[in-house]
Amino acid sequence: MNVRQIEAFRAVMTTGSVTRAGERLSISQPAVSQLIAHFERHCGFRLFERQGNKLAPTREAQALFSEVERMFVGVGQIARVATALRDQSWGALSIAAFPAIARRVLPEIIWSFCESRPDTRFRFESMRSRSLIDAVATQHVDVGFSILPGDRPEVESTRLHRLRGLCIMPSGHRLAGGTCVRAEDLVEEDFISLGPQDHSRFMIDRLFEERKISRRLRLEVGQSETAFSFVAAGAGIAVVDPISAYNNTDARITARPFEPAVEFDIWLIRPKAARSFNLVDRFVEHALAQLQRFADELGRDC
Repeated sequence: MNVRQIEAFRAVMTTGSVTRAGERLSISQPAVSQLIAHFERHCGFRLFERQGNKLAPTREAQALFSEVERMFVGVGQIARVATALRDQSWGALSIAAFPAIARRVLPEIIWSFCESRPDTRFRFESMRSRSLIDAVATQHVDVGFSILPGDRPEVESTRLHRLRGLCIMPSGHRLAGGTCVRAEDLVEEDFISLGPQDHSRFMIDRLFEERKISRRLRLEVGQSETAFSFVAAGAGIAVVDPISAYNNTDARITARPFEPAVEFDIWLIRPKAARSFNLVDRFVEHALAQLQRFADELGRDC
């Protein structure tokens, strides 16, 4: 018994004719008859009975045909998956990103990638950069977007963009009318700091300490989103990454470039030991192109 015999049997069952089965398989009528005869010998029973000019399947043939159809459905599915893998439109990806970009930017990037790939599944998590690097190193995550480079030998890090921080303030603040805000402008201003778990906290504190600029540190918050809420309420000023300010439409908040520059990096983190997977590579290409557009837009806005 071989696949060609099974194909001939299926063709006769679906067309009802040896002649039409031959046309479908691009072989002669005698070749089809020979394949069916060999298949019957392997099965040990007759598959068709001639009724006038037609072939009528036996009950055994009808029962066998059900199994053959299931087999061909499975083969068809394998072919579809193989085609989708070739076209990078099938598979599962696990992505992690630091909170600001996970909330503001990556959902759009991931969805624009998924729209033309209905068989692609994503697991997307928001993680602080240290946890993200560990997740990529242990290959629990395929790709990570971090504000820190990887510090583990199992990962490779590629800096994608360097973005300048923004100063956000209540819209009625005395500094809101300027083109930028300098560190010296914030002497004795009420200042909202991010918590010590945020990498930018140390950069910003060091900048003010080096210039011996005194701020009134009245509030410390865990996330930049919370800083926005306090600024909108009039509680003070904050220096934040530009991603958090992206698409902010709260009229109570004004954002201005901050000087000297506080720079925020976006790093791509990938495992060194992972085997190549076309879908991951295509997603990375897509994400880099979209992030470039985002960075260009941020630069124009700033």
